[in-house]
Amino acid sequence: MTALPQYGKHVHPSETMRAVVIDRYGGPEVLRLTTVPRPVPTRGQVLVRTRFVGVNPKDVIVRKGKFQIATGKKFPLIVGHDIAGEVVEAGPGADLNKGDLVYGMINDFAGRAYAEYAAVDCQQLAKAPTSVELAVAAAVPLAAQTALQALRDDAELKAGQNVLINGASGGVGVFAVQIAKILGAQVTAVCSHRNVDLVTELGADSIVDYTKTELVDLDERFDVIFDVFGNYCFDDLRKLLSERGTYVNTIPSARIFKDVARSFVRRKRAKLVIVKSRRDQLEWLRQQIDAGRLRVVVDRSFPISDVAEAHRFMETKRARGKVVLAVD
Repeated sequence: MTALPQYGKHVHPSETMRAVVIDRYGGPEVLRLTTVPRPVPTRGQVLVRTRFVGVNPKDVIVRKGKFQIATGKKFPLIVGHDIAGEVVEAGPGADLNKGDLVYGMINDFAGRAYAEYAAVDCQQLAKAPTSVELAVAAAVPLAAQTALQALRDDAELKAGQNVLINGASGGVGVFAVQIAKILGAQVTAVCSHRNVDLVTELGADSIVDYTKTELVDLDERFDVIFDVFGNYCFDDLRKLLSERGTYVNTIPSARIFKDVARSFVRRKRAKLVIVKSRRDQLEWLRQQIDAGRLRVVVDRSFPISDVAEAHRFMETKRARGKVVLAVD
């Protein structure tokens, strides 16, 4: 059996686990469930017995090889980022304990969450919310932290400001609508007609049905535009920004990097959110969930053996909220 490259020497010599790996980049068919060595936690890490993992567009992009400049060409690779489970072993210097129920996001670019066990840096994890099941907690980390970092950290959204969220019914969008409301903003949500009721329930103040209205035709001005889908660019929507407004995109591209660089000499700014898992943000999200202020929307769950089908569903871009894999 070949040890996986991302674990290097830090694998248990006798213990194994099930994991979803890819041996090449490609379509959903390249995902396969197999047996690999179990990792061993190093300094500052814990070994998490994974119960559920969230499925994200980033997982699909990694599987396709669109980020292979970062993920490399050494196979097999375990993909996936969102994780929820139980700590079963603590490495030296770890500040989480055996038996803790945790959730978080693995910051490695390829990820390694689609597995029965994962060795994860403690600072990328936090205690899981107590008001929801672990299956629901697994849907939170990447998407909710993306929304929080885009709106609060990058755009510096303030109470009373107006924000436009393009892609309001997707995995990131459902959190963005609610987080913007928690921050005190007025929210205009962009979605299709079938999702109007959902985003209204989540707190959107007004709705734009993209099947009927082009965003570029809007007359309103917004302090923040969060382009979750990334199907527009800064120049397309710049006229919709207030004098010192901020446009935030989620999709890395040469165009957005150029727009960000140009923003240093412009009043209207373009930002790219590159999400990183942080304990303080996971704890803030846990508090909002347990207080009933932040609702987690899970469209459907698949067993890990149906991971290819889960990816096919993600690629339809029809998911309302998040998709979860059950590892057990």
